[in-house]
Amino acid sequence: MYLGIDCGTQGTKVLVWDAERRSVAGAGYAGYPLYSDEHGKKEQHPADWIDAMINATRQALAQAAISPSLIRGIGVSGQQHGLVLLDECDRVIRPAKLWCDTGPAELLAEFERSRFTAPSAPLSDIIGIHVPVAFTLAKLLWVKALEPENYRKIRKIMLPHEYLNFYLTGEYRAECSDASGTGYFDTRRRCWSEEVLDRVDPLRPFSLPKLIRSAEPHGELRPAAAAEMGLDAGIVVASGGGDNMMSAIGTGNISEGLLTMSLGTSGTLFTFTERQIDSRLQPDINAFCSANDGWLPLVSTMNMTNATTAFRQLLNKSLAEFETALSASSPGAGGISCLPYLNGARLPNLPAASASLTGITGHNLNADNLLRAVVEGVSFNLCRGIDILSRCDLRFTRLVVIGGGSNSEGWRQIIANVSGLSVVKSLVTDAGALGGALQAHWCHLNQTVSGARLGDICSLSMLVDDSSIVEPRPEMYSRYRELYLAYHQQVDNYKSQWS
Repeated sequence: MYLGIDCGTQGTKVLVWDAERRSVAGAGYAGYPLYSDEHGKKEQHPADWIDAMINATRQALAQAAISPSLIRGIGVSGQQHGLVLLDECDRVIRPAKLWCDTGPAELLAEFERSRFTAPSAPLSDIIGIHVPVAFTLAKLLWVKALEPENYRKIRKIMLPHEYLNFYLTGEYRAECSDASGTGYFDTRRRCWSEEVLDRVDPLRPFSLPKLIRSAEPHGELRPAAAAEMGLDAGIVVASGGGDNMMSAIGTGNISEGLLTMSLGTSGTLFTFTERQIDSRLQPDINAFCSANDGWLPLVSTMNMTNATTAFRQLLNKSLAEFETALSASSPGAGGISCLPYLNGARLPNLPAASASLTGITGHNLNADNLLRAVVEGVSFNLCRGIDILSRCDLRFTRLVVIGGGSNSEGWRQIIANVSGLSVVKSLVTDAGALGGALQAHWCHLNQTVSGARLGDICSLSMLVDDSSIVEPRPEMYSRYRELYLAYHQQVDNYKSQWS
């Protein structure tokens, strides 16, 4: 039995994975607040993540009705890019700034303009990846500029999953795939970029964690953490990773030819490749490292289920009624188009973007069309990533959807019709938590079996729900190509207002 933990933006999910039966034996969930303001602030208290992890773990163990001694390992998946700062006594200095915090956008732009001008190479050339405002670097620049007193206190700097691992083990370590989304990590050589860090601050007061590979353990569960979680001390804690990297493992996306699409608070689309792509001409691609010694080129949006949920709640519709609405409205939503940028945009990278509805008339204004319009908008936005990845000579045979939105058959059908790909749902909705459990299994095996292979643990055929497959409908694909192109022309027309 293995424990998979996924620390997300809205809450933490924990599952107990039965490796022999290949099924979830128990699950738990605990939520926590998100603190935001009109200036783009998005923050959380790391203590809330710890409390949620403890509570959700105890729920999962109780539901599984097993002895804690059966748990052989723990793997943690965490929301990427968040900034956690600790002082000399390992106390959290301030709330964590999250991936969706857009407040530092201008500071990041100024840093790139002033510190990476010719003859210096651009920041993205130095580290092999473009750095949007979501990355950790932007948050660090913000603290340095606006909270200098807090900045001077920093001794350790961590990502969310690293902080949970630090709580579990007491070890200050980092795993390369999640580190690749900081903005100060060399994605080609898999090491911290001293060149970038020196331009932030050559006299920086903090040290960075030791880097380890994904197959390595982060450490062992310390007694105090074990007592709080209801587990045995000394079990292996895997390296863990970012939610996208763990979701890749949880969907079997560990070899070339597969796409994973996450329909969560944000939307992501990613694939595995054995070579680092040259993303200099593709600014919308995050050329991350993968959690199995390859690369994970990814595109992402900032508005997905948060947008669909906002519309559904505004219209007072249940999830069942949401599904009915998608069937009741036809492609094109009766002529209504929705640009769903409630939190700014990340695809395209325009933090100042805002949402809009166009094409409304007295004849098409109804709840069904409004709900379909927002689903089509977020789908058109994220499916743009398929075109972007394809330009890098990447090819795909199937698309696996994960996250809360993947449970909607109507939404899966829209994605199939827009993309032209077969779409299948992951066996477990929270693929990040599942990926954590599978990685823990891999890490545990590596302690006893030389050369244990990740592919033996997470092959695609074992991780998807074959009954959920939907195929693109040729006549709908043709119609949706027209709608898709019109949507992106509309986005292009708005860009000058938001830049």
